[in-house]
Amino acid sequence: MAAKKTVRHKSALKAARQALKRQGRNRAALSQVKTSVKNLRSALTEKAGSKADLSKKLIPLLNHVQKTLMTAAQKKIIKRETAARKIARLSQAVHQATHA
Repeated sequence: MAAKKTVRHKSALKAARQALKRQGRNRAALSQVKTSVKNLRSALTEKAGSKADLSKKLIPLLNHVQKTLMTAAQKKIIKRETAARKIARLSQAVHQATHA
């Protein structure tokens, strides 16, 4: 962030405090989304013994990714269409890995 402007009014001070709180909350949620997607992608790339073992591992990860993406979309941290696109692509990748 660039140099912060100093604010003079009481309402502007409160708005600045609120903006910092929201920024921290949004960053944490976005970080959680990125981490869960990364965990699923890394689980997709590593090779497991059988398809059943792979599906037991990937399905809960996919459910967690879907939950975090849709929560972020509901809170307008990411766009709804972006969340849907990511979920569709990850679901397709999981399906191909478990049924191929």
